[in-house]
Order: sequence, then C-alpha cells, then structure tokens
Amino acid sequence: MSAPREPKPFFRKSKNAWYLQIGKRQISLGKDKKQAWARYHELMAEKRSTEDETVTIETLLEHYLDWVQKNRSAGTYGRLTHRLSHFARYIGRSKRAASITGADLSAWVETEHSWNSTTKNDGIGAVVRAYNWAVGKRYLSRNYVAIVPDKPSRQRRETVLSLSEWKELLSHVKDQAFRDLLEFLHHTGCRPREARRMEAKHIDLKAGIVIFPPSEAKGKRHERVIYLTESALDICKRRCRKWPKGTIMRNTQGNPWTKDAINCRFQRLKKKLGKRVFAYAIRHSYATQGLINGVDSVTLSQLMGHADVSTLAKNYAHLSKNQRFLREQASSVHKTE
Repeated sequence: MSAPREPKPFFRKSKNAWYLQIGKRQISLGKDKKQAWARYHELMAEKRSTEDETVTIETLLEHYLDWVQKNRSAGTYGRLTHRLSHFARYIGRSKRAASITGADLSAWVETEHSWNSTTKNDGIGAVVRAYNWAVGKRYLSRNYVAIVPDKPSRQRRETVLSLSEWKELLSHVKDQAFRDLLEFLHHTGCRPREARRMEAKHIDLKAGIVIFPPSEAKGKRHERVIYLTESALDICKRRCRKWPKGTIMRNTQGNPWTKDAINCRFQRLKKKLGKRVFAYAIRHSYATQGLINGVDSVTLSQLMGHADVSTLAKNYAHLSKNQRFLREQASSVHKTE
C-alpha cells in the first residue's frame, strides 16, 4: 500500500476551462477558478470515500507498524505490536477500517479483563494513532475512530517520597549496584529508561553532563541532556571505569538492569516500606522537591527533559495536595508590599 498521489486541477487555455485528470478520465470543472476548486474538493471527497472501502484493518495496521519499526524505538514498536495485535484479533483482520467506530474500541478494551484502566487507555490510543497516521498518509479520508465513548482514564501515579521516606527506602537497599541506580535517579530526576540505557560514550565527565543524541532520546527530535550533580558524577566515574563499553548501570551479576528486574526490586521494597513505590516515584519526587525549593518551572522542565513546560502542570500535580507549601506561596505573593 503506497501513498497515492492526489491529482490537481489544471487550466487548459484551448478550452478556457479548468480540468481534473482521474485515471483515464478528464473531468471539466468549469471556467470559474473558485467554482472549479470547489467542485474539485467535492470530487476528491467522493473518491477518498470510495477508496476507504478497500482498506482493511490488516492492511492498515501492517503498514503502520512497518513505519513504526523504521521510525520509532524497538520498545515503542514492541508495545504497539502487542496492543494492535490484540485489537486485530478482536475486531477481525479482514474488517474494513472505515466500518470501525470509537464505540468498537470501547467494547474491545472491556474484553481485555487483565488490563487496568491505564492499559485500556493506551490500547485505544494506539489504534487512534494508527488511524491518524493513515489519514496523514492519505490511506483514509478521515479518522473513523476519533471519538471514543466511555474511554477509560489513565491512572495517575502520584506517589511522592518525603526525605525521611527516601532515606528509609535506601536503608533497605544493601547492594551497591541497585543503590547506585536509585541514587542516580534521585540526584538527576532522569527517566528510569535513560538511566538504564546510559553508556560511557554518552557521558562527558569533564562537563558533568550526559548527552543522548536525538535518535536515542525520547521523541527522537532533540538531544537529551542530563546535568550531573557531584554525587551523580561520582557514580558515573566509578561505573565508567568498571564498564567502559555498554550500559554502565548493571546489577550485581554484571547484567544490564531491565524494567522487569527493577520492578521486581521495588515490589520487595513495597513490602518493607508499607507504601506503593516504583522507579518513576523518584522522578515525581525530584519534580515536587524542585518546585518546593523554588526552582522555576522552565528550568525544572529543562533539567527533566520535558519538551513542553506544561508537562509539569499536567503530570506533577502533587503540590496541589501540599497545603503547607501553598500557604507559604500565598504569603509570598505580596511580600514586597
């Protein structure tokens, strides 16, 4: 399925009129340019609607995943393949893409009994993105699943560790390998995935920074720079000496940390702490503590690698529950008067 090239109106001087070539047909659009283009848009809408009838779910998803594999990370490709294969099995691979509605997506995720609301939300999002891609490539005339009724909401993971809880968490970590990983997350506020994938080649020890090129950064548009505190820099120096090639964050067996291995360790910590904890809670805590300590949102967004400053407001709403902090901020609004 290659992207079709849309024909465009052209003016024939010999006829003093506008025409449109569709296949072997040459259609007269009239002499008035404005009316000709209006008629052109009507004809193209009819043509796209007819073409939509031939695109099946199997065709759409296969070509979308081919594009994802070439243009996105292996992890993104794996997640989308998993979710979209579930959808294709449920809806039927030979079903016409134009016959699917948002209501079908709502019905589908309710059959996935092992999925929580966040996973269901992500599953619907994967299908909607595939349709958006198809519209952009002109395989479909419009997104038939753009409106999804009763879409499950994502669960907000707003766990934040206080300083005392952070110290207690570390007291239960006996091996240096896992402790280094946690300390690095704590001092940089980086994403757990970034810490796991960090190699010596990414680290400039003299400048005190970690640089991921756009091809390895989230979103693949801009390079990601992680600024190292003295503690984070010491961790990098030690681990770069030990692992000059490949990832430097490794477990006690010398194997790179995986997402599942980290989650397993946090499950054990949860039992000891009596509180739900996970790797991203350390990043949440970094954001919250930075705002409490007066770091402005623009600077904090840069440190955390956000492409949009509004991400702080959307994903780190913990301060709305911190009444002491809000009272202090309320008092400081007019403190110069």
